[in-house]
Amino acid sequence: MGYYETFNGVFSQVKTTLENVSNLKKVVLGEQFKLTNLPLAIINPSASRFTQAEIGSTLENTLEFEVLVLIRETEPTNWFTDIVQPMSAVVDAVLSDRTLTGKVKDCFPTSFEPGEIKMANRLYYGGLIRFKALLHYTP
Repeated sequence: MGYYETFNGVFSQVKTTLENVSNLKKVVLGEQFKLTNLPLAIINPSASRFTQAEIGSTLENTLEFEVLVLIRETEPTNWFTDIVQPMSAVVDAVLSDRTLTGKVKDCFPTSFEPGEIKMANRLYYGGLIRFKALLHYTP
C-alpha cells in the first residue's frame, strides 16, 4: 500500500468517525461544500512529518489536522451549552478509539479553541480543534 492510500485512509476514518457525531449535520473532507445545514465540521490536514524509526525501514509519521466546527450564525445564548458541548462531542468521538480503527498508533487533541469564525464574509460561531496522530509507515 502506497503513502496516498495510508494518508487517505487515516482521514477517511476521521470523517467516518465524525459522521457518527449526532450534533453534526455534515462532515466535509476535501470536497466542495456550501455553508448550509449547520452544524458542520470541516477536516483540514495540515503538517505531516517523518522521522526514522529505530528499526529497519519503518518511518514514524506524525499527521496533524484541524477540525473546524461551524455551529451557528447567531450569537450563542450560552457558550458552554451552545458551542463547547457540540465541539466536545467531536473530541469525544475521536478519543473513543484513539487508533482510528487501527489506522494510526495514537490520535489526540492538541488544541481546543471555541470562538468566532469569519468565512465567506459572514460571521459564524463554533471553533477549531487541532489533533495529532502517529502512525508507522513502511514504504
